[in-house]
Amino acid sequence: MTERNEIEPRVAVIVLDWDGGSETLECLRALRATRGVRLQPILVDNASRNPVFEAAREILPDLVVLRNDSNLGYAGGNNVGLRHALEGDAEFFAVLNNDAQPRPGALRTMAHAAHDGVGVVGARILRKEDPSRLWMAWGELTYRQSLVRLVGQGAADGPRWQGRREADWVSGCALLFPRRALERVGLFDEEYFAYHEEVDWCARARAEGLRILWEPEAVVLHRGEASSGGGTFVSRKQYLAARNMVRFVKRHATPMQKAKFSFFVVVTTPFSFVRRFLVGEHRGVIAKVRGMLDAIRGRSLPRDELGLDR
Repeated sequence: MTERNEIEPRVAVIVLDWDGGSETLECLRALRATRGVRLQPILVDNASRNPVFEAAREILPDLVVLRNDSNLGYAGGNNVGLRHALEGDAEFFAVLNNDAQPRPGALRTMAHAAHDGVGVVGARILRKEDPSRLWMAWGELTYRQSLVRLVGQGAADGPRWQGRREADWVSGCALLFPRRALERVGLFDEEYFAYHEEVDWCARARAEGLRILWEPEAVVLHRGEASSGGGTFVSRKQYLAARNMVRFVKRHATPMQKAKFSFFVVVTTPFSFVRRFLVGEHRGVIAKVRGMLDAIRGRSLPRDELGLDR
């Protein structure tokens, strides 16, 4: 019998584009260099004004291109690609941000880490502009004012970040799911639209008894914040992330965790407003508060105001 590590696993890779332009093409070039897997690349266009279909197919001639009529967000857009891929024969399904670049062996390493009982595998993510530093390692749930902690964010890469481990969640920048896990847990919750949908998926997987793995030998370069407003504090990210924090807490938290989250939000928000006001960024705090209140009240997403259909 052929050993597992001699088999090239079939991996469908979904790259979601929303006017990513050259960054999306760089991502596809990195995918072209992938080794050790039978790649099934899928580009999902989230109603871009300037899609890159022709240039993308020049990079990957076997690329499947799917186009959405409207911007479905991270969750909905990736689900379109995952549903299509699940109709094929892939054993594993990777979701890759369009501003991320996996190193050639990353997908193979992630697939080989996905043994029985694993729900999803995440990568060691390095800063594209400075690969000597982490963008993040794994994620923790804190139930403080930001709900989560990005472990290793901005830290120097090195021996500290070696060794596979289980985590509360792993970054949606680069995820790999075994088929059996997707079929068991389901796809992303599209009500999240963007931010914390991977945290929600990981919580659902853990509730099903599946493990969340961080695999440091799988390396991905990432710029980050490409679709959220350029990395500034005053951006659509504040509204969306805050809205989804409340959604997550309502769905997954224990009474004690809900109390802890509420306490930290109430206590820290006024101080955050004053601190941001002094540097002219208080509108970001206002957006966060509005996002949380809209989630509590069950209000629909203000797409026009957030510029989601630009």
